[in-house]
Amino acid sequence: MARSLRRFFISKALEKNSGDASGATILLTQGETHHAKNVLRMKEGDLCFLFDRSGCEYLSRFEHFHRNGCCEAKLLELSKKDRVSQFQLSVAQAIPQHRKMDFIVEKAAELGVFEIIPLETERTIVRVAKERESKVHHRWNRILEEALGQSKATIFPEIAPVTSLSKLCEQFDRFDQVFIFHPSQNVENIQSAFSQVKTLLMGISHPLLKILFLIGPEGGFSEKEIDQVKACGAKAVSFASSILKTDTAFISAVSIAQFLWGE
Repeated sequence: MARSLRRFFISKALEKNSGDASGATILLTQGETHHAKNVLRMKEGDLCFLFDRSGCEYLSRFEHFHRNGCCEAKLLELSKKDRVSQFQLSVAQAIPQHRKMDFIVEKAAELGVFEIIPLETERTIVRVAKERESKVHHRWNRILEEALGQSKATIFPEIAPVTSLSKLCEQFDRFDQVFIFHPSQNVENIQSAFSQVKTLLMGISHPLLKILFLIGPEGGFSEKEIDQVKACGAKAVSFASSILKTDTAFISAVSIAQFLWGE
């Protein structure tokens, strides 16, 4: 029966100081309450799963819908708490055409990506105007909530502001390893490069290895951009002899990383 219950993302943390919060009552926001009551037709007494950004998930019960548009839910039992992974994956994805970024954001949630960095490059056709960025981010976050609600994944990816490649290079020092994907026979193939990371994970001295992937737009990165990021410490890798579409490259790279490095 529990498997058929709805899952809801909650913006506030379900636990404090890492303690079991079973028996506690939380207040859902007006937006969260509207989605539960008016969209999904949940009623007082209905059971569901509530989860937060940290990966905590509780079997819960809707207790009372208030006139002010909020509702109370009781946390009945801890259902899931994600184990701390050895690696944290961020992906800088050049914004593709035809709203493919929506699809990529959805898959990032399903595949356990920690952070998505929307990227504008020389060959990026889609540009997000500053006055539209807040609206676009709201849409992407909504896609994340829906994707997580439908799957068993609990990592809620952070979506960074849209950035340029030059500004991203200035942030490379917060990562232990940076990979840029480039379809060339003159760069290391993905199998060899990722195997080296597996070796690093086996001998890691600190609790978390932070990794960044750079995936280009439909036309790929320019040679100037490849040289720029390599000069900043990134390693260029390729999918052997294959040239993949940007959304396919995203799914392939992240899936291979999770398979090789995940627990």
